[in-house]
Amino acid sequence: MRSRMLDELTEETLDILSRAGFIVREINYPEEGRSVDIVGGSGGRKIILKVVYNSARISRREIDDLKKLSATYKASVLIVSEKYWRNEMEDDVVYVRNDIYVVNKNLLRNYFLRNNRPLIINLRGTYLLRIDNKSFARKRIELGLSRSEVANKLNVSKETIYQYETKRSMTSIQTAIKIANLMGEDVFEEVDLMDESLFNQPEVPVENKVLYNLAEAVKIKHLRVFEFSTTPVDGALVKDDKSVSIVQLAGYSREEMELKTENAVKMSSITKSAPIFIDDEKKIEKIKHAVKEIFGE
Repeated sequence: MRSRMLDELTEETLDILSRAGFIVREINYPEEGRSVDIVGGSGGRKIILKVVYNSARISRREIDDLKKLSATYKASVLIVSEKYWRNEMEDDVVYVRNDIYVVNKNLLRNYFLRNNRPLIINLRGTYLLRIDNKSFARKRIELGLSRSEVANKLNVSKETIYQYETKRSMTSIQTAIKIANLMGEDVFEEVDLMDESLFNQPEVPVENKVLYNLAEAVKIKHLRVFEFSTTPVDGALVKDDKSVSIVQLAGYSREEMELKTENAVKMSSITKSAPIFIDDEKKIEKIKHAVKEIFGE
């Protein structure tokens, strides 16, 4: 059962996104162990959120599904939480759990409603800031300093300065303070909560027999197949910017079938994916024609 605190956190998250201009839908299927609590869309932007009181309680299956959902629907994924393991989360720090950003409601509010972009990342307990390499190099030149001179002032190697200027680098908060005192905060890269880095997640082998057989039946080149186990959608077929969400209904009670269908429709409406409901895997031959038509084949 969900706690009252978690319900309140979900309501606050929905309110923040709605006030920021997103069309939002709450997802409440499956009842336990789901990876998606909120889906939102605004213009061409899509976001999928997991809301949990302590981010340590998210299972590996939920994390894996969030990553696959990002790749399927070209949606940013985010975890909203109050605690990161044993610690209360800080309002100006973005935490990272298995490559997914984790934030508290105050940071979420500041980001979407006040346009306050965070700079600090907590990665495995270490506080880091990301260097904007072009801004760093430009500022060093403006100050009339050589790489060796900057290295001496920051007490780092010349090679480190070279990396700051040529690669996407991160630095400790201790060094970041020295950099800010010398160059200002503009040389740091803001953290973008609408991050797109997970959009290109690779496929993994599909175990779902219906998904596999449907993908084989349609015979579409460059089709990608993703399987989910913690959402109302069981999987998806993806090609370019189009996707088909597969929802299996066989073996469910009438009540559960209705709840699963309702939530799958909510997800599909926001992600702009075409839902296909399968209540009998023997109908795949008929369904394949609808799928091919959606993809323009």
